Amino acid sequence: MNLLKKILISKEQLQNDTGKRTPFFRVTDYSKWLLVRFIAAVLVLIVVLIPVVRYFMAIFEGREITTGQAAIFIVQSLTTTGYGEFLPFQSVPMMALTILLMVSGVFMIFMIAGTLMAILIESYIIPKAPTSTKLTKHVVFTCFNETVARAIVLLEHHGIPYVVASEEQSAAVELIRRGINCICADPKHDEGLKSLKMEEALLVVATNDDTVNINITLGISTISKTPVLAVMENEKRAELAYAAGATHVVTFEETLGKQLVDWICADASPTEFLKLLDVDVSPQIIKQLKPSIIHIGAGSEFRQMSIGDVNIRSRTGATVAAIWNEDGTIITPTAETLISESNLIVLGPHNNIDRLASFMGGPGPGGHVVLVGAGRVGQEAGKRLNQAGISPDVIDVLERRLFFEGRLIVGDATKSHVLQQVKIEEADTLIVTINNDSINVFTVLASRQLNPDLNVVARAVHADAVERLRQAGANHVLSESILGFQLLQVAMVEMGVLPKLPNYVIREVTWNNGAVSIGELAEKSRGNIKIICVVRGDEMLQPAVDFVLQPRDRIVVLGDPESIRHFTGI
Repeated sequence: MNLLKKILISKEQLQNDTGKRTPFFRVTDYSKWLLVRFIAAVLVLIVVLIPVVRYFMAIFEGREITTGQAAIFIVQSLTTTGYGEFLPFQSVPMMALTILLMVSGVFMIFMIAGTLMAILIESYIIPKAPTSTKLTKHVVFTCFNETVARAIVLLEHHGIPYVVASEEQSAAVELIRRGINCICADPKHDEGLKSLKMEEALLVVATNDDTVNINITLGISTISKTPVLAVMENEKRAELAYAAGATHVVTFEETLGKQLVDWICADASPTEFLKLLDVDVSPQIIKQLKPSIIHIGAGSEFRQMSIGDVNIRSRTGATVAAIWNEDGTIITPTAETLISESNLIVLGPHNNIDRLASFMGGPGPGGHVVLVGAGRVGQEAGKRLNQAGISPDVIDVLERRLFFEGRLIVGDATKSHVLQQVKIEEADTLIVTINNDSINVFTVLASRQLNPDLNVVARAVHADAVERLRQAGANHVLSESILGFQLLQVAMVEMGVLPKLPNYVIREVTWNNGAVSIGELAEKSRGNIKIICVVRGDEMLQPAVDFVLQPRDRIVVLGDPESIRHFTGI
């Protein structure tokens, strides 16, 4: 986690993670530009002065000199090295010209010396990012953001090399300073792709804007067969990415909008968590299980209670299979594990998961929902609300077309009079989806003052805004960098770049011993094992503590391989 905190970087510090170019000034680049033009100007000056010097010598000194002698005289005057063969001068104009050349030469010498010194200092002292990599079998990230930062920590944990592409020298140097392997290259062009050694890479992760990702994907498909993992806005954009040659596509903003609503609709958000594990269970049983994420919000009554105290299994029949941490690690909770503001991975039959979501999901959205933001994430949230039978009031600063049923109010949601137009005082739920943490914090705070009982779920663009939104009064905060990282983690495991979690497996075992209750079996078991469900014949049963296993029952078990082997031998 310390490494993650070190390399996390804000959008204000590195604007290239949103596709914007950052102005950058290097003394070396300017000095080279100045030096070339300065030398050219001196050469032009010498050429222009040659006839002037010959004229002055002939008219005022009465001596004829050649073009070469005039050139030597000018150079000697500018460099103040002396020219005794031309002395003494008898005329005032010639003396004035000589003095002018000498003074000009002194200034020229100082300017050239200073320019050369600036070039030498910056070239050898000030760091400069490399423009190519020597890595092979590596992962290429086409830009840097907080999601990529979390993925990098996971890759380093597994010893998988990586490189980040940055279009700007300043951003690349800053990333290198933070300990990130970065080169200055533009992945939108073939030259940049080649400098990233695309042909020898394991995977390319394209996390830029959709249009840039399509451009990069097309470019890669023309020079190599390296698989591409693209992060796109929605399923329609995903189809375009696949058509461009992407191997795997993650629909980030669509998932983000859906989860914002799932958290307040007493529903569990589906997850592909099982793809992280080695699962050996029959397809018929897997289809009946519903792996999902349930978020415990800041105002949840279950915070700081243990899983055993809540008695989740007995009340709902669902199993808290794991806790998915922000750094990608998975831990299997025990009955003593405290429920905090975290993502609980729950597993069990569909009815049981729905029962658990209703039990822990809070009051639900209610009938009056206010949605702030009608951008890409807001549109997906609105569609999800419609699926739940809710038509929200929508606030946006722009006149936008809504692709869902709802009432649009054009205005600034941070203003009290705009919030009052949607009757925020009478609203049940507020969903904030703006792509700006400061506006989101202000909106939550202003809404909370007008309605202290409001149920608030908010989007956090950056990880450091999560706590600010909670302080402002948000009940649920969805960090997009954590969500994006989880989607990338699952995709990279599915594509074979990352290994599956070695300490957790799911097995289907047949109980061949005598009748025994789940409680008695738990006492005999070694290690932390989760019994997900029991299948007897064609019926999936709820394995409560007093449930009695019978011979030939099939049991779906989650745990470490050694504990499961011991379990089957009991």
